[in-house]
Amino acid sequence: MNKTMDTWYHMRKDFSTFRLEPEKHRHILLGRRERKQRDVLLNDIEGASYAMEGHKAVVFGDYGRGKTHMCHNLGFEIARRKLRVLPIYIKCSAFTSKEPFNSLFREFVQQLTTERLHDVAEAYVKRSQHGEAKKLDEIVRSEEIALVMTKGLTAVEPDVIRSSMRWLGGDAKVDMGLVSKSIRPQLSDSRDFGAVMRGISQMFITIEDRVPVYLIDEAERIQDVTNVDTASHWTAALRELTELPNVGALFFVGALTRNQLPQILLYDEIRRRIGVANYVEFQNPSREELSEFLGELFSTCIRKGEAPIEHRDVLSPEDSAVPRDLLELTGNDAEQLRTYPFAPDAFQEFVEQISIGDSTQKPSEVLLRVQKIAQRAMRTNKLMIDVKMVEQLASEVF
Repeated sequence: MNKTMDTWYHMRKDFSTFRLEPEKHRHILLGRRERKQRDVLLNDIEGASYAMEGHKAVVFGDYGRGKTHMCHNLGFEIARRKLRVLPIYIKCSAFTSKEPFNSLFREFVQQLTTERLHDVAEAYVKRSQHGEAKKLDEIVRSEEIALVMTKGLTAVEPDVIRSSMRWLGGDAKVDMGLVSKSIRPQLSDSRDFGAVMRGISQMFITIEDRVPVYLIDEAERIQDVTNVDTASHWTAALRELTELPNVGALFFVGALTRNQLPQILLYDEIRRRIGVANYVEFQNPSREELSEFLGELFSTCIRKGEAPIEHRDVLSPEDSAVPRDLLELTGNDAEQLRTYPFAPDAFQEFVEQISIGDSTQKPSEVLLRVQKIAQRAMRTNKLMIDVKMVEQLASEVF
């Protein structure tokens, strides 16, 4: 019989690992502090949407702190709570010192998907033709951009729509002949990027009654744009975008302190538009918080009875009973069940080990170590992780 982690550790439905994946497990956010910080962000996002405005923020913390998971969980909660917000996730790529801004900006357009942008543009154009919405050229203040949005995005041929999206995203050498022969080769000015976003936000607000909010992950990579002229262009473009009231942008940055943020995000002209109070730090958890984090992880993943109340409405109620084998293994002892798959003394030792180092306190590292020691227990046919195994792991990886 093949060993699998879900059966070995009596896991709940849809769990097969202790390493929670940001996208797959976006409906789960562990830790009281994490949920409190998320709710602060959600409240600000929701509050801004009352005026059809997009919230701006810079969220920073140590690498591996859980910012990517927070991005995806925000998107999930926005949808679950039915906020008037359209969350769009963007992951920054590796940027060179002379990387043009369109390398990032193209994702602002491409992540909306061809079919969705076509449907929204088509519906908006119909409304504007009936006098029920403003003409796009009045909104974007650019005849070329308005033409591509009204003619290119509403085209029947998918290739024309995709080409129009690429051109609007700032790509070069895009064949736009089927839209117009006289369109310039490329959008590259910061004002052009602002015009595109004014048009996109206007269409989504009008048709879907939702404000676009971009969740920009791994934004620390912006600091790799070091060429003076290129960085100046990035600053102008970000200034233009953060000044738009109807577009939200949350930058998630790997940085230990505020001073380690990309310089562009610290310029007064950018900070003023984002708001100094909207620079939010995610600190690493304390020993007590790590212990709570692990306990919540195990009671969420493993069938120890009803799931934690914070996750009960997003997990299957079918897994609320404790398996007989697990009750026998833990001797019907409440403390042994609470710390399982660790023995109680091993659990305390593990918490001590991960709380003493800066690199070990991060949730991603904690999950990696739990996964590693759980796999080792399976290989050696151990049904419970003991102190000796915890000490052995510590000697190898610390």
